[in-house]
Amino acid sequence: MYSFGLIGLGAANSLLLLRMEKEGLLEDTAGIVFDHTFKAVNDKTYCFWAHPDEEIIQDLKTEIKHSWSQVVSGDKYETLKGLRYYMVESLALYNRTRDLLDRYPNIKVFQEKVTDVIDHSVYIDLLTKNASHQVLKVFDSRPPVINEVIGQTVWQSFQGWKVEFDNPIFRPETMRLMDFNIPQNGFTQFMYQLPTSETEALIEMTRFGKELLPEDLAKDQLRNYLLTFNESYRIHDIENGVLPMSQNAEQYHRSSKVISTGSRAGKLKSTTGYAFKNMYAHAKELVLNEALNKTTNAWFGLPSRGGGRFAYYDFLLLFIMKFRPQWGKSIFTRLFRVMPTEEVFNFLDEKSRVGWEIRMFLKLNKLKFLWSVLFSSLAFMSSKPQRWLPIVFSLMAILIDRVSPGFGSNLGIGLLILSLFIVGIPHGALDGYSHNRKLKLPAFVARYLGIMALVVLLWLASPVFGLAFFLLYSAWHFGETDLIEWKRSNTALSVLWGFILLGVILLSHLSEVNELMLYMNISQWPIEQNTANSIVQLFFFLGAVLSFWFRSAAWGLSLIALALGTQLPLVLSFGTYFILQHSLTGWNHLKNSEGWSHSGMFIKALPFTAAAIVIFLVFFQFDRTSLWQWSSYFLIFLSALSLPHIYFMSKLYNDV
Repeated sequence: MYSFGLIGLGAANSLLLLRMEKEGLLEDTAGIVFDHTFKAVNDKTYCFWAHPDEEIIQDLKTEIKHSWSQVVSGDKYETLKGLRYYMVESLALYNRTRDLLDRYPNIKVFQEKVTDVIDHSVYIDLLTKNASHQVLKVFDSRPPVINEVIGQTVWQSFQGWKVEFDNPIFRPETMRLMDFNIPQNGFTQFMYQLPTSETEALIEMTRFGKELLPEDLAKDQLRNYLLTFNESYRIHDIENGVLPMSQNAEQYHRSSKVISTGSRAGKLKSTTGYAFKNMYAHAKELVLNEALNKTTNAWFGLPSRGGGRFAYYDFLLLFIMKFRPQWGKSIFTRLFRVMPTEEVFNFLDEKSRVGWEIRMFLKLNKLKFLWSVLFSSLAFMSSKPQRWLPIVFSLMAILIDRVSPGFGSNLGIGLLILSLFIVGIPHGALDGYSHNRKLKLPAFVARYLGIMALVVLLWLASPVFGLAFFLLYSAWHFGETDLIEWKRSNTALSVLWGFILLGVILLSHLSEVNELMLYMNISQWPIEQNTANSIVQLFFFLGAVLSFWFRSAAWGLSLIALALGTQLPLVLSFGTYFILQHSLTGWNHLKNSEGWSHSGMFIKALPFTAAAIVIFLVFFQFDRTSLWQWSSYFLIFLSALSLPHIYFMSKLYNDV
């Protein structure tokens, strides 16, 4: 059994190892490292800015190849007052890491690819093609799988030439950032000049765009650019690279024993590609937690708060890069012209103040960013129907009811019943295909029906316990699904949010709930309507606090939909959430995790959906005259369907 394992040995995990050694965590500790490549070439050049007295400079002083105190952007020449811009060649970092591993025979290194990561209660299984290795904690730096929500992924692709001129050309203290004096080709394209002596420099062409920089185009542009120096030169090395410019690159394992690092942990800033300093800080944080024996608890370890206003700024710029990439040149040129470079660096480090940011945006291309605010908001809403459909559906039902009382509600109920058999029940009917890995389908169905039968028996034995159990596991499942969708996954938070949303739906319709209880032989809830209303207001306040604290717009939209639902009948309020938000979300989770198509999913679910319709009609035969009596039967039917579905969906979420 190994104490720790590293998947990948790029910059992120190399910095982590160096930090672990610095804190004395490698002595007498069994470790294992996997990297299927032998990093013997300089495949990347890392750049970052920092104050000369920062710890990162002291820790990496032997790996820093060069630094600059002066910068040229456009026609503006500046001297950096407190910062310097640093360069680290990847090979120097890799060599230091290999030297470290040579000093610690207790750390085993395998030049293999990890094919799977399996969580057990106490340890993690790391599977390779030929073996299995048990590890207590894993640091995973594999490239993330990006599921872009709006449009296609924007890429930062580049080619850099390390050149040497015959005669002095450069000032070694001066670099040139984002030189846009090259053809744009419908994208955002620029050159970097990073001189390391009077005759040597890294000249790099970079493209921001949905299409990668073609190698032939890069070579032509670099040759043309170098011709402007009117000096002969030699090429010593060529670097090529591609980085995702995406806010959807973070990828985390559900187990707290598997920790993402590097771009997989979101340490690559989506709008710039800078990551090195963030990875260094992350390594320091991880090692500090390790030294203090701190772990992320699935119940109480709060998830990320999100990026706040800086993430929103990135969102606006990325939207422009996706749909108006030709605007990039004017935006960046103006930014470096009107704002001091050192202050821009501070902004990119997300350390600027709101007042400075307002002044910056007022000096930039205001109409371009207003365009992005408007259309990115529309794209955010429309990219996932569960964000806007509950709000629009509820508003339409309310408005129609105002014009023609009762008609909007009846129409809404009819549409929800139809939607129930299009997406509500089908998203649960796919359990046998997505989660059943060991049982054959007939055995799986038999087990599923057996669990449903047990739920029905519980209702028959004690309606009170049946209802309480149903509300308990529904709250857990609703909260789990929403929090995973909003990338704020946490067990305690899931339970809290589940009870908040069910509390809002049920307590805001207390008279209807009590009427339904009578038909189920359950006593009325011992609470006054005024008290219930106060609790609903408290729940909305808690929900709003959670939405603001975790900086989640989708969470806020869900609260708006719930608020509108308080103005609708109970069946519409619950049905709108259950079908138009929860079921649509679960449907998309299944689609993405299994790689299915919408039509394929519907066809797979059709036999089970048909069976559910038959059972549904059988329930309907019990009492055709009373909607309330029929609703009580349907609630039992829904609770019986839900329990096995919740179990298998939780297994899916734990495996993702």
